Amino acid sequence: MVAKVLVAIAVGFAIAVPLTFLLLRKVGVKSIRYFQGSTLIGALNSLIAFFLQTRFALFIVLAVLTLVLLVIGLEFALRHAVSKSVIRKFNNGPNGTRVPFAQAQLDSGGYPFDYMNKKVWNEMQDFFKEMARQSEKALKEHGGKEELKWAYQKNQYISISGENYSIFQGIRGTSDSEYLVDSKLVLIFGGSTVFCEETPDQLTIASFLQRVINLYSNSFKVVNCGWSGASVIERSKMLESLISLSPGDSVVFLFGDNDSGWHVINSDGERFLSHTLLPVGLKVMRLLSDKFRSELAKWIYGETAPRIFDRFSLVAVGETVKALQKSADYCRSKGARMVAILQPNLYTLRTKSQYESQLEKHFSTDMRNLTLASYRRYEEWVKKTPYAVSATHIFDNAPAPVFLDWAHVNARGNEIIAKFIFEELQRREMLSSDSKI
Repeated sequence: MVAKVLVAIAVGFAIAVPLTFLLLRKVGVKSIRYFQGSTLIGALNSLIAFFLQTRFALFIVLAVLTLVLLVIGLEFALRHAVSKSVIRKFNNGPNGTRVPFAQAQLDSGGYPFDYMNKKVWNEMQDFFKEMARQSEKALKEHGGKEELKWAYQKNQYISISGENYSIFQGIRGTSDSEYLVDSKLVLIFGGSTVFCEETPDQLTIASFLQRVINLYSNSFKVVNCGWSGASVIERSKMLESLISLSPGDSVVFLFGDNDSGWHVINSDGERFLSHTLLPVGLKVMRLLSDKFRSELAKWIYGETAPRIFDRFSLVAVGETVKALQKSADYCRSKGARMVAILQPNLYTLRTKSQYESQLEKHFSTDMRNLTLASYRRYEEWVKKTPYAVSATHIFDNAPAPVFLDWAHVNARGNEIIAKFIFEELQRREMLSSDSKI
């Protein structure tokens, strides 16, 4: 009996340890999970190995074979039932600036002119590299990650002067504002969709807005306070820490895309993708679905993951709303005014062109479900909040496609957003000054 037990344990763990290591390494889990996983799988394997040495061997073999055949049968049945159209991978998909030059040039739409030429493209690539270099330099020279745990703390040390791409102390360049001095500020906070790395300085949301305001008044200077990956929580800290507000200033928060739970920011300023916080079992199902095209794993994941992502959405929306309210109170205390605008994305379009429908298939169904779950909550909040408004459907009647991916837009899209912001500021009488009109 003792010999059988020892043999069973040896065989069980000889199979479990390397199998667990290979499997869990693919889903990026903590080291303690290797021990837990190996113990669980090893114990199960050992139990089977033990019974294979007893009179129950035939029963065990038949049971295992039945289970294997059942799984294989379900897999083939699901593959037969599932459409053979484009398979959606569980990744973030292409970014508007991470595609080949020819694709970026096509996606720009040639509006308001053919701005995406080879010169701009090359400067954009150099711009990314220089931002990364200065970011690493800031970490080394100013205390490392402990001192610069929030993005804005590190970004304030980044300054780049270029013909089409520029930053000064973490603030993206805005054209047509150079001559404005002693002006009231219109600060636009948001993520990469506000930073607008896909377009040169003169075609960002902030620059379009500046030109529209200049037709109306010479008393307002637009400041681009966007940054790639930034959330409302992080930008609200930037507002209170770095920005000196004065009476008459206006603050605009474009929120939603980075505030729907897809990115999770903890109290130390560390940023995670929400799918990395899934239970190990679901991570394995996700891996099997993505890497091995298992329809059974996809089905299990698809039935289970949305409930967990919905919890991520609930937390993200709650924390974002708190941060927006805190920023609104802060602005009020300084005599400034704030408006929070729920931004549009590919999933909020009421109708989609063939191009937009195909574009959506490049991105994770997790992202779509999580975004829509959060936006339902945000839309309800916006309806009952005086300083908030929804812009989720402003692209419904756009004359041409604007999306580069699920969230980022081309210059045409930036112009439409800028006009919406201007009209909202006017409606709220936040631009009352020396009107030219």
